[in-house]
Amino acid sequence: MTRQTKDQQVKQVVEGLALGVLARGVVRLPGGKVDLELAFNRAWRSWSRSGSFPTIRGISAGNQIWLGMGKSERRTGVRAGWANHSEPYLLEGFDQWGAEECLDLFADDLASAQDWVTLGDLFVEALKPEHTRVGE
Repeated sequence: MTRQTKDQQVKQVVEGLALGVLARGVVRLPGGKVDLELAFNRAWRSWSRSGSFPTIRGISAGNQIWLGMGKSERRTGVRAGWANHSEPYLLEGFDQWGAEECLDLFADDLASAQDWVTLGDLFVEALKPEHTRVGE
């Protein structure tokens, strides 16, 4: 596998995080920049696969992901994105499949489908539960 650029790594983590969160039925998270960055940083430090993405590190990791979430609304060629930095969604065409099936297709040697769900769990757990909404 060829080495990914920083932007490619951010794109993959942003998409994997969205899929991991969606797999647990979460459709809305608190959208504050600081809260999301801190929650991501906490989750990232605990996630066993973070070393597979060496350009995402340090105190700027959360900011890199925040910026990537903002770009995800305009991306093509992905399965999932983020609206308003706080609402994970499946792109048209993939919304018929469901997050779990998309995760199975998304998984690779850097992180399995379960790895992405674990990152999503760690991220959601680091946020205020009263501001997290699970889908209907």
